[in-house]
Amino acid sequence: MNNYIKFIAILLIFTAILFGTHYFALPSFGIADFKSLTGFELYSLYAFESVASLVVLIIILISDSVMPKNIGFIFLGLITLKAALSYVFFRGGLNHSSDDIFEYNFLIVFFLYLFFDVLVAFKVINKEVESVNK
Repeated sequence: MNNYIKFIAILLIFTAILFGTHYFALPSFGIADFKSLTGFELYSLYAFESVASLVVLIIILISDSVMPKNIGFIFLGLITLKAALSYVFFRGGLNHSSDDIFEYNFLIVFFLYLFFDVLVAFKVINKEVESVNK
């Protein structure tokens, strides 16, 4: 249960820092109204990706106790599903503007949360290796 709380707290802090930084950085790039340019609110990108990463996190931690040898395959399947769902959910904004503002912002957010998912999977998989080596 301790890993659940630790990783969820890290995800919440990660989301708050990323969203704040992204939100306050947009005006410096000349983007005053993100929704009118893209068709989506900025917080919808972060809300979707953080909830998807939370689901990935919980399934990986449950899989660690149920079938620890298959975490890598489960992780690959979850990331493939997350990428497909991200595309389906945000495809309306992908061709909304002619200057690719949404595409770049979507990719930034997607890859930052992908980095978090990889970090969680790495920690869970290497926890098993560390306990074997001791």
